[in-house]
Amino acid sequence: MQSVYRNIFELAIDTLMSARSWILGAVLVYCTAAVVAWSLPGYFDFLEVQFDSLMQQFMHLGALEFILRIFVHNLIASYLAMCFVVFFGIVPLTFAVFNGLLLGWFAGWMDHVPWVEMAVMLVPHGIFEWPAMFIAFGVGMWRGVGFRWSEVYLSWLDRLKRVHCVYLIFVVPLLFVAAIIEGRYHLLELLS
Repeated sequence: MQSVYRNIFELAIDTLMSARSWILGAVLVYCTAAVVAWSLPGYFDFLEVQFDSLMQQFMHLGALEFILRIFVHNLIASYLAMCFVVFFGIVPLTFAVFNGLLLGWFAGWMDHVPWVEMAVMLVPHGIFEWPAMFIAFGVGMWRGVGFRWSEVYLSWLDRLKRVHCVYLIFVVPLLFVAAIIEGRYHLLELLS
């Protein structure tokens, strides 16, 4: 049984290494989109509707329900980007652009909030959520199109197996920790 776990972990690591340039590409796309939306927030006012929709979903939840719902929401989004419908890498690329635009627009929209407060709000859970997202986007792009430049031929089923290993070993735990940290304010209210 231990060798099965070691094999899953090794497949996950090998896949991350194969997809590393695509993960870096996802980081660059995300950051570029964030800078563009932050620099020109007026052009992205349509994101306010999306942000309001997200706020309505999570606003009046208790601590544990908030953590569970944000965790499931992020799991579904990352699963879609990595494993379900990558469509030649376009779906994860679109997710990277959209999420970057949303972050940049939010930062521009909250320009009245000091940067330190913004960092306190975003960075603690982002330390775990951002790597999970970048892995999901990058591995999804690798699965959709990047594998074609690989030195080793991998069938569709092999690639699907590999991305599931990455999803289970890296993405799920990172998103779980991020959800708990993101729900920290709710948890503090619950404990006080």
